[in-house]
Parts: sequence; C-alpha cells; structure tokens
Amino acid sequence: MSQKTKRSKFAIRLGFNFALVAAMTAILAGVISYVAWSFAFENYVRENLQSTANYVARHASSAYQMFHGWEFSHGAVIPQVSAQQDITVQIFDNDDRLIYDERHHSPIIHGEAQGLFDEAIEGTQGTRELASDGENVFTAPVIVDFVRVGEVRVWAYSPTGLLTTHDLQLRNTVMIAVSASGIVAMMVSSFVGIMYSRRLVVPIRKVTVAAQRMRDGDENARSGLDGNSEIDQLGITFDKMADSIQNDRKYERRMMGDIAHEVRTPLMGIQSTAEAIEDGVYPADSEHLSIITNETKRLSRLTSALMELSRLKDDQIGFPVSLIDLNEPINAAVAVNSARAEALDLNLVLDLQPNIKVQANAERLQQAFTNLLSNSIRYTPEGGTVAVRTVAKDGFVYISVEDSGVGMCEKDVKHVFERFWRADDARDRATGGVGIGLPITKEIINRHNGEIFAESTLGVGTTFTIKLPLSK
Repeated sequence: MSQKTKRSKFAIRLGFNFALVAAMTAILAGVISYVAWSFAFENYVRENLQSTANYVARHASSAYQMFHGWEFSHGAVIPQVSAQQDITVQIFDNDDRLIYDERHHSPIIHGEAQGLFDEAIEGTQGTRELASDGENVFTAPVIVDFVRVGEVRVWAYSPTGLLTTHDLQLRNTVMIAVSASGIVAMMVSSFVGIMYSRRLVVPIRKVTVAAQRMRDGDENARSGLDGNSEIDQLGITFDKMADSIQNDRKYERRMMGDIAHEVRTPLMGIQSTAEAIEDGVYPADSEHLSIITNETKRLSRLTSALMELSRLKDDQIGFPVSLIDLNEPINAAVAVNSARAEALDLNLVLDLQPNIKVQANAERLQQAFTNLLSNSIRYTPEGGTVAVRTVAKDGFVYISVEDSGVGMCEKDVKHVFERFWRADDARDRATGGVGIGLPITKEIINRHNGEIFAESTLGVGTTFTIKLPLSK
C-alpha cells in the first residue's frame, strides 16, 4: 500500500472520528434540551397556570362583592384567558356547583338556562375527573372579607398534559433546530478533521521517512522538525537520538581504528624481533627477549585499560559511594607516585584543606588522582614542581593538580580526554603510557556528578581541576 493511500485513509478515519464526536455532541445536546424542557419548562407552565388562577380569583372576588353574590352579570368582569389554547377557567361555589365556564364564555345560573346548564354539567363532570387526580388542575380560593366563597380552577386539557399546542410546536421547532445544527456540525467537523489530519500527517511522515532512511543505513537522515507541538517535539527528540546514534557509530569506528593503530606497533615489534631471532639475525638472549616481553606487557595494559573504560561507560562496574574524607584518596595517590617524583627530583607540594567531606567511591577517586599525578610527573622535567591543592567554596570542592612541565598549546588542550591522544606520541610510548588514563579519569569524575577541566600553557605547565559536590 502506498504512502499516499495510507495518508488518505488516516485523513478519512480522523474526519470520521470528528464527525462522530459532533454527532454525539448533537445527540447529547438534544437529550439535555428535552430533559430541560420536561422539567424547567413544565415548571414554568405550572407557575403561569397558577398565576392565572390567582389572577382570575382576584377578579372573581371583586365581581362577587360588586353584585353581592354569584349573579349572571358577573361574567362581564371575569377576564378571558382562553386565548391560550387548550387552557380553560372554571369557577365553583362553596357547594362545588359550577358557576362559570370560560369554554362557554358565560356564567351558568341554575334554573335560568336549562340547556346551557346541562351542557355545563357535562363540562363539570369532565373537569371533576381531571380535578380528582390533582396533577394538572391549579386552584385558587375566591376570598371576600376573609371568607371563602368559591374556587377558581385552571387546567390544561391538551392530550400531552400541561404543554399546549404552542408549547409543543416550540419544542418541535427547537428539536428540529438542534438536529439540523448537529448535521451541520458533523459536516463541518468531517471537513475540518480531514484538513487537520493532512496537516498532521506531514510531520509524522517526515519522522517515518527519516527512520526508514536510518534503517537503510543513512546516518545523516533527520526529520528537520522544529516547533513546540507534541509532534514537533517528537521530531526533535528523534533527531537528537539520530545524532546520538551517529556519534556512537563514529565513536565505535574511531575506537576500532585507534585500537588497530595502538595494537599494530607492539605487534610489529614482537613479530619483527621474533622473526629476527628465528632467522638467526638476533641472538635469543635476554636483551632481545625483553623487547618481546615489554611489548606483550604493553598490549596487556592496553587491553585492560580499554576493558575498564568500556565498563565504566556502560555502567558495568560497581560504584558504591559513601561519605569519605577527600584527603584520604588524595594522600593515597600521592603515596603511590612519591617514589617516581623523588627519582626525578621533583618537588611534590600538598596544600589540602582539612575535613572536606564528599559522597564518593574512595578507590575510584584514588585511581583518578593517581592518573593525574602520573601524567603530571611524566611531563615535568627534573627539578620541576607538581602541586596538589583543594579549595572548598559555594557547595563544591575544587581539586587542582598543577605541574611546571612542558605544557600544551591551546588546540591540544581540547583533546586531552580523548582516547589514545598524545601531545608527544613518541615520548609517551617511551614512558609506557597507552593514552587511556585521562579518559578513564574523566569517566570516574562524571560518575561522581563532577566535572574536570584542563588548562595549559606551552613551556609553562598544565593544571587539571576537578569539581565535586560537597557533603555535610
């Protein structure tokens, strides 16, 4: 299936989901509207009907006082409210006799109009049936001088209860409007969903294409996304991951090349010496055999150092830490290197502040300090000075190893913590270095959440500074 077809299907699915959400919203709005109508509007209608009953009762009371009883002529002053469809008003006296029925627009007087009376009785019977359940009949007493003389009854006789024909028409209109708006919302949502999905697919496809290119071996493949959205952040994260993978591959290739370069020299020395002895060019004496022995030891040191560096980088070495006095690993490292310093007539200076506590692995810190001191002694000529100092400030302790050696130029300082790098390759091999000590030192300091810096001036000397967090 082509990428274009996949994108189209994704756009259609997203558009369908947008439409589904719009439809569910419209249905929910319709249900809420219906429920609101059933409760809120019916309560509103009930209040209106009750207000109508009270209103007619006040006028009926005035008519009763005006005509001194329930007389035929009182109907002229009873307000007509039948303009509201499916609503009627009736007045009963205290004996529950029908006095007035608005459906006939006239009062009912017993004995004066027998036909009208009979018709009124029929209406009364219907009314009483409705009044018996008390649900949709609203009453108001007719009070004259604090005495009840009758009762007004207002009721809706529409087939749906309280709601009149006008109410039902309004409700149907609202529901039709809600349904139409739901259909329009579905159409608009589908269109918006399809358009948005197309914009959404573009950055996703960039990440996908970049991942496929990396899978096929293109280390320079990147999504190129840049922004604050979640997808843009995904692309940025992917690009950073690609950079990390590319750097790791470069590291592996460089490491393989460096190892091959470092191993080649001692192997060639061993091979050439062994062949010369075998061919009788060199005698098999201790002098020539020691060449093979020394180069073999060099290979062994190189292998051990590489394994240790690899294990440090991969967190394969146990690294328990505890609260220690920093001067202990420093003094132990100085003791290891003091004999070499004396042999070269070097002045070894210690300027250590007391009671400096750090959370650290004492054995690994001693190894780091030993590597730095060994490096400084190696590059300091006879009669020179190597100084170790500690200064605690602002929550950190700074350990400096300073020498008065040959120093380095500025471009060389940037490479001191790289594997197998040497400012003076020939001399370093002569003194036995393998170019791994400083990288191991850096890894140890990193594992202690610290930092290490190098400063150097050619012909003046070099200073290594370690920064570690203090502990109380």
